[in-house]
Amino acid sequence: MENSKSTKRALLTSVLALLMCVTMLVGATFAWFTDTASTGVNKVQAGNLDLEVQYRTTAGADWKTLDNATDLFGAEGTLFEPGHTRVVELKIKNAGNLALKYKIGMNVISETAGTNKDGDPYKLSDYLKVATTAILACNTGNITTDAVAAWLDAGVFTKNFSGWNSERNFVNFELEKTDNGVVNQLLPGGEVIFGMKVYMPESVGNEANAISTEKAASINFGLNVVATQYTHERDSFDNTYDKDAVYPIVAMDTLQELINNAAEPVSAKLEGNIAGSLTVPQDKSITLDLNGFTLTGGDSHAILNRGTLCIKDSSGNGKIVASKANTSALRNAAVCVIEGGTFTRAAGENNKWHTVENFGTMTFNGGKVIAEDGQSFAIVNGWNYINPGEQKATMTINNIEMKAGPNGLKNCAGGTLTMNGGTLHCTGFWGLSNDSTGVATINGGKIISDKYVAISNGGAKMEINGGTFTGPRGSLYVQTYAGDTVVKGGSYQNETVEFMQNYCPDGYTATLKGDMVVVSKN
Repeated sequence: MENSKSTKRALLTSVLALLMCVTMLVGATFAWFTDTASTGVNKVQAGNLDLEVQYRTTAGADWKTLDNATDLFGAEGTLFEPGHTRVVELKIKNAGNLALKYKIGMNVISETAGTNKDGDPYKLSDYLKVATTAILACNTGNITTDAVAAWLDAGVFTKNFSGWNSERNFVNFELEKTDNGVVNQLLPGGEVIFGMKVYMPESVGNEANAISTEKAASINFGLNVVATQYTHERDSFDNTYDKDAVYPIVAMDTLQELINNAAEPVSAKLEGNIAGSLTVPQDKSITLDLNGFTLTGGDSHAILNRGTLCIKDSSGNGKIVASKANTSALRNAAVCVIEGGTFTRAAGENNKWHTVENFGTMTFNGGKVIAEDGQSFAIVNGWNYINPGEQKATMTINNIEMKAGPNGLKNCAGGTLTMNGGTLHCTGFWGLSNDSTGVATINGGKIISDKYVAISNGGAKMEINGGTFTGPRGSLYVQTYAGDTVVKGGSYQNETVEFMQNYCPDGYTATLKGDMVVVSKN
């Protein structure tokens, strides 16, 4: 009997234990073999590409740091004549932690032609030469900076130094490779020293001799030392990832070469003031960032666009300047979008022409057009006094700041103009002239004339849907030969309700509000 009770108790205990195990399993998860391995020291840092340039113009003098205001080749007023030579000693150092390649060039910022003794025009740049010594590496083995500098000092500042290489033309001078054809390169901490001179050869005659002081040629130029990445550092594959690194743009020939060789749309940012005439070919697409610097045109238009061009100015104060009569700051014959920058003309009594010309498709999303000198229009859309046939020019203004005297924007034959915003301010006659067969639509913005009438319509068609228009002699002048003039909105200074109502279609009314006549829908 006792054994039976014991058996029952053992059996009950087993059942309870089994139930407890099942209960535990219901809320449990299965575990697998696991292990971990990690690192917390994957720190990466951006590399630093830093080029430092120093100079001295007398033997043994302290090195000075080159900057944008440095006058290397003589103080202002230096007069070049046959035999006149200016010498400088340069030291270039890689002050960063990345390998770099560099090149040296001359950049003509601005130049004024003169008249020589024979009565012929001449440019000073055509008669200047550049020569350099060998580029000598420093701090490599037994060759030290002091040793190289002492050797150059003993030579470059003497009259008959034999270490000068052959002379090079001043215009388009560029030094990118050593005498052995190796690309100029510097590893971190590396330095080079060399001598450079600018001179007028003794062989130059009266062809560079000005007929008078007033008609002497002059030139404003800069020395550029630019750097970019060099194929030295390695990634997981090789050291060629930066083989296509391009130099910053500080010279016109660099920019033109970049555009000409571009197989795809390219972006370019100026890193200094440049001079010369830029052409965007038909099959090229470029975004040009002025970056606060100035592009000054040469003997032709500052920019002639036959491709696809976008102009912006990320830093502000960037300019495109027409320097010669009968040339524009921008002539567009294809597709152009303007996001920023100031378009203007260099000062000069004879520097007259339109500042911006459009014979293609142009959109203003920003930017300024300043044309205070000369008798031409600040902006021309279409063909002025020319029958374009089937050709069309289309201009859309979403935002702009224009100040012009005496003439503002002219929409001409074949031109279609749409203005949605911005300000057209003319200190002389018309802020906007719609002429010939031009078609204009104004949806907003401001048009101002300081001396006459804000808008003149002598074109085929004009429709005004909004905007503010002011002028001392009225806001709207409609030529007797004008086509349709339709006013559906806008505010007009120095006009009468009766006059404006003549151009309001059915359903629209002109009302006097203060000193403005306002047109609105009934």
